[in-house]
Amino acid sequence: MVVFEQFLQKKLPSVKRYGLEGSESILVLLDQLITEATQHGIVDIVAGLSHRGRMSILANLFEYPLDELMRKLRGGSEFSDNSPHTGDMLVDLAKPATLHYPNAQSPVSIDVLWNACHLESGMPVGMGKSRTKDINIARAKNNHQHVIGDHVLPISIHGDSSFAGQGIVAESLSMSGLTHFTNGGTVHIVLNNQVGYTTPASHTRTTRYASDIAKFADIPVIHVNGEHPEEVARAARTAVAYRQKFRKDVVIDVWTFRKRGHNELDEPAFTQPAMYRRINSRLSIPATYEKQLIAAGELTKERADTVRKQWLESLNTAFAQSSTCNPVDPQKSLAWRQLNKNGDYPTESATGVDTSLLYEIGVSSVSSPEQLKVHPRIERFHIRPRLKKLQEGAGLDWATAEALAFGSLLAEGYNVRLSGQDVGRGTFSQRHAMMVCQETEQVYVPLNHMKTKRLHEQQLGKLEVVNSNLCEEAAVGFEYGVSIEDPTTLAIWEAQFGDFYNNSQTIFDGYIASGETKWGQQNGLVLLLPHGFDGGGPDHSSCRIERHLQLSNDPIDGHTSAMPNLYVTYPTTPAQFFHLLRRQVKRNFRKPLIVAAPKTMLRLASATSNLSEMRPGTCFKPVLDDPTVRDPHSVKRVMLVSGKLYYDLAKLKVENPLGEHVSIVRVEELAPFPRRELFHVLSRYINATDFVWVQEEPRNAGSYTFAASRIKSLLPKHAELRYVGRSECAATCSGIESQQNAEHMQLTAEAFDGLRGLVADLVIDSIALQHSQPKQQMDKPASVISASVSHRWANRAMYAAQSSDH
Repeated sequence: MVVFEQFLQKKLPSVKRYGLEGSESILVLLDQLITEATQHGIVDIVAGLSHRGRMSILANLFEYPLDELMRKLRGGSEFSDNSPHTGDMLVDLAKPATLHYPNAQSPVSIDVLWNACHLESGMPVGMGKSRTKDINIARAKNNHQHVIGDHVLPISIHGDSSFAGQGIVAESLSMSGLTHFTNGGTVHIVLNNQVGYTTPASHTRTTRYASDIAKFADIPVIHVNGEHPEEVARAARTAVAYRQKFRKDVVIDVWTFRKRGHNELDEPAFTQPAMYRRINSRLSIPATYEKQLIAAGELTKERADTVRKQWLESLNTAFAQSSTCNPVDPQKSLAWRQLNKNGDYPTESATGVDTSLLYEIGVSSVSSPEQLKVHPRIERFHIRPRLKKLQEGAGLDWATAEALAFGSLLAEGYNVRLSGQDVGRGTFSQRHAMMVCQETEQVYVPLNHMKTKRLHEQQLGKLEVVNSNLCEEAAVGFEYGVSIEDPTTLAIWEAQFGDFYNNSQTIFDGYIASGETKWGQQNGLVLLLPHGFDGGGPDHSSCRIERHLQLSNDPIDGHTSAMPNLYVTYPTTPAQFFHLLRRQVKRNFRKPLIVAAPKTMLRLASATSNLSEMRPGTCFKPVLDDPTVRDPHSVKRVMLVSGKLYYDLAKLKVENPLGEHVSIVRVEELAPFPRRELFHVLSRYINATDFVWVQEEPRNAGSYTFAASRIKSLLPKHAELRYVGRSECAATCSGIESQQNAEHMQLTAEAFDGLRGLVADLVIDSIALQHSQPKQQMDKPASVISASVSHRWANRAMYAAQSSDH
């Protein structure tokens, strides 16, 4: 251990490696934890490492190839030479390993988590991943006596200051014992070097111990002096025994010190002179323990010197080979290997389902045992209307379409995990995926009891309805962990209101949006973020579409070789939502899906779908043309819109006497931007001269900034894209209802301003064209294609011959 740290300090003195000097007994602790776990039948370890000591742990214990590690330390990539991934910092490095322990029933797999640099953000990710891994191992073994935690042990290492200071720690500990979040207990190691960067412990927390935050969740804490390796090993044995008996989290608070500064380039004596006078006067922990072993006759100096010499030779060899080595990319699990490799371009297939099966699923979604007493309002306003609409095959609302998507995936053997605050009923009392008996409070999930003629012999998946605790960052991190572990589970997190995702921005930025780019780690997490300006005020109206679009790697210039890192959608019909959910797992790859989900559209009569729109051969459409346009040649203004504002504009179009000259085109998928699909729609309107983007969000928010440049590249020569919507505003929207209503009326009215002049131009062009025709053609119907606009689309023909990128 000391040899490794000293070698790096000599060879690479300017590299910030956040060494383990002063805390070397952490290696003893980890090794003993894994040894004990294997004696209890544990076959998999999910390890979340901290910055401190990661290099030593990977090299000394987790068998990270030394030449690859040296390559990374010297500034090279952790991935192979032809890898498309950008990699990450040294302190976030990860690679799976397989270790062999004496007397273990089988080798143990070490799943080291990739994690973003934001302190403790990987904690809930490890929880979600380990729970899912454990359940899947039990399913594969067909173990009906399984208790969560039987097969997988999660280990999470924390710094003392971050464990006490980061809110995500409290969120994660709070959910650790909840039914749908427990992983059988995580062993938390607090690497307590008694200083936070340069801040003394007395200024980093109010509590006496850094680990005291665990007490609110009734989690036991074992305090141990890191200078005594044998006591550290004893703490590990105690922790595993407790975890296996009670299946709860346990904390080991290891009191250690930090030989150098926060990193190797810091001078700690600037701020802790007294502490570092004492530290510099001490032998290292390995050296002290070595002297004890030699004195006890259990080790000879010659044997110790030989081990050090051999280790040093290995390091020198690896250092020499690092300049020419080509790392082997981490092998993925079998489930992930069955999907396409990272970088393969997405392709689409139909996601429709036989309508008779959908009808049976829909009936099952509101069926319950006779003894379960359903609330009369649910019976009147939810169950009966759904059955009636299913019978008619028309007027299906969003909750019904969602239930059909879930049920059809369950019928195909996929699992669905729906998580979030109040998702069982739904924030807007629309879902009722779980029913609660009014007499016993027994919870019943109808879709887990589907009984149809064609499904009785099939292995159905399971719908897990998870009403989460009242947090966002840890909850989203947990579901991300579920998603990266199991690509056959449709993992969904729904915010109460889209704005609430703000509290989990770290997980969005560091994991969901960039994890594949950095680490090659795909995820298929779905995020349902209710969005819409309907009187909710500035903190209940916007899911911040603009932020998600900013995270997209969609190229502004339309370069088609770019691989989408995420999908951002704002669907306007239940059928579109149905196809989006099914598309997420029917693809042969995984990408995160962000949905600006409906609020008022949930019960909007015009925002419904027919069962036929979900039949075989149908699929999600990134762009929806205006279904009311009879003659495309008569259209002078094309309005482009995304989301629920479409229905307000469509209503005004019907009421406007010149509405036939307007087409309202819906952009349902914003990222990756649907250039080809939109071009094919726009090119129908060859006489259109006015193109308008209409949105209800302020100009500095919403989709306009992202979409404008992409749309302009598709428009005919000399055409411009106008903006209609609210002006720039620091707040999402007004909290004064009358003001918001006035703004809404103004922007929707403005969308139709100036139509009379545009139509007059069309009439003039038509008359001029008729007079210019030869007499023998006068008897034929006159075309209204203006000569001045007939060739304006020539410069955009490149999109016509290319296949869809969706």
